[in-house]
Amino acid sequence: MTPWSRQARRKSLLAEPWPETWDSWLTQNFKHYSLLDGAQRARLRDDSRTIMAEKNWEGCDGLKVTDVMKVTIAAQAALLLLGLEHDYFSRVMSIVLFPCAFELPAESGEERGQIISGQAVDYGSVFLSWDRVLTEGRDPSAGRNLVIHEFAHQLDFLDGYTNGTPPLRSAELTRRWNKVMKTSFTRLRRELRNSRKPFLGDYAATHPTEFFSVLSEKFFLVPAELRHYHPDLYEVLAKYYRVEPVQWFAGEIKS
Repeated sequence: MTPWSRQARRKSLLAEPWPETWDSWLTQNFKHYSLLDGAQRARLRDDSRTIMAEKNWEGCDGLKVTDVMKVTIAAQAALLLLGLEHDYFSRVMSIVLFPCAFELPAESGEERGQIISGQAVDYGSVFLSWDRVLTEGRDPSAGRNLVIHEFAHQLDFLDGYTNGTPPLRSAELTRRWNKVMKTSFTRLRRELRNSRKPFLGDYAATHPTEFFSVLSEKFFLVPAELRHYHPDLYEVLAKYYRVEPVQWFAGEIKS
């Protein structure tokens, strides 16, 4: 498909009415949907609809993929794109769903037999367990979201390197990002060696790419806590994603 035909197809798609049932599904299954302002919800709807249309959706282990699954997942992925210039995760060709945790796919290139709940593959697939997607989309308070985690990996992959650094917009942001991320990652590993239980947990310390994905979860799900424990990390992520999630939860915090 040429860029022109792709843009024409997207324009036609976005001209169609947004189904009311999708609104009710998102209100029920994705907590953030009710926290966003009108302009953000409108953009989220457009981005979600495009992601739904342009990906190949596959169900495994007897799972039949439905529109409620597609819009719930697409909206959570689109949350990462609210402030970014993007092409709808165009490198992701397929989204593969399992009813629950599943055995690591053979094509992943890693040791088979491992049971996982999700995986992002840099050749263009995202694997997800629907039960976790649904639970975590409804309740962000635990600071974990499988969709955000795996699609943050896809942002990391965009420059061809799996190093926890997505393409950045300026030299100044790159300088600040590298300093804050390296310092914080090193500190996290030191805290774990000293048997502490840090806010970011132990999985974030396994690799810089996991550090970025876990940070993205915390940034979008429990932003006030991230800003409290790691203000410099919150700041650099806010500059990259160009949104302020702490404002979304402000009303709930006050109540």
